Amino acid sequence: MNLMGRWFEAARQYLPADVAVWDAHTHTGENDPDGVRGTAEGLLGKLGETHHTGAVVMTNRDPGGYREANDRILAEAAGSSGRLIPFLRVDPRLGGEALAEVERCLEAGHRGIKLHPRSEQFVLSDPTVRQVAELAAERGVPVLVHAGRGIPSLGEDAARLCDGVDGLHVVLAHAAISDLSWLGPAVGDHPGLYFDTAWWDVTDLLALFAWVPPGRILYASDTPYGHPALAFTLTMRVAASARYNSSQLRALFGGSLLRLLEGQEGEELGRAPGDDFVSGDPGLLRVHASLHGAIVRAFARDDPTEEVSLARLGCRVPEGAHHASVYRAIAATLDHIDLANGARRDIVRPLIVAATSALTPDVGVPEI
Repeated sequence: MNLMGRWFEAARQYLPADVAVWDAHTHTGENDPDGVRGTAEGLLGKLGETHHTGAVVMTNRDPGGYREANDRILAEAAGSSGRLIPFLRVDPRLGGEALAEVERCLEAGHRGIKLHPRSEQFVLSDPTVRQVAELAAERGVPVLVHAGRGIPSLGEDAARLCDGVDGLHVVLAHAAISDLSWLGPAVGDHPGLYFDTAWWDVTDLLALFAWVPPGRILYASDTPYGHPALAFTLTMRVAASARYNSSQLRALFGGSLLRLLEGQEGEELGRAPGDDFVSGDPGLLRVHASLHGAIVRAFARDDPTEEVSLARLGCRVPEGAHHASVYRAIAATLDHIDLANGARRDIVRPLIVAATSALTPDVGVPEI
């Protein structure tokens, strides 16, 4: 078993045996200007390798427009034996044309709507967005909105949209990092808002799980930008740190998504756990700081060697030190990374898992 596989299997030990895992956010497409490519065959292969039952799928960005891309997504879902759930994508700047495309796609069988305010350069207060939301509520389908990097604040508009359209369910992608600091603690006042976990930074995920009730969080990977094995490992380590019970895990890893697809609210599964479960081990905080710096450098295609070396030195602790097994697992993970010759994903993904384990030290780690 490879390095990432060991971390993934260690995380899977916390999943109740009867839980069918559904990924709430994946993509396919060949035309995104950012160069990221994804096929239905590749997506289904990754879902199979990681024991996922299925996933929501939508097209990535397509400068040529979304009509053909939406038809492709529907065909991919039709050929997946029920494993792919199709979401349509539209550009609200097109006004009536966008609304007609929403109606066409929902009639054809799409089960949700994706809006990307970064790619299409719009705001959620756009009147067409309100009309799209009204169509979604009328048809009982959720709206998934990019709420990650590269955008100004959209939280107030998202909350206002949910509050103003009866029956609307909006899922803010990427842990809503653009607005999580105020929207997370206030989400109880906005019953239509949900969040997905398609993000890599454990500090954001810890805040998400600390502040947002369990029934409002959906597991997601953002494949092919992410990967199900990585996303599952991160999400489960944080959920296990937050001491999610079996009902909460069942909702997180698919149950809440399936309810939204049926036009239902997520289950009431208790309050957010608050900040007490977040580790404050000073030694592991030091290791995490170095690893975070290494990840940022690696994402920027700079050399992370110095930061990785500092993290590795930070793992040299006395025998019998608190969380000694976590230090050993992080050190062994770093020793397996080929910084000189490895592909960027083969460097970044183990660094992310190591950084996550540093802040979730009470969750079991693999023997490496």
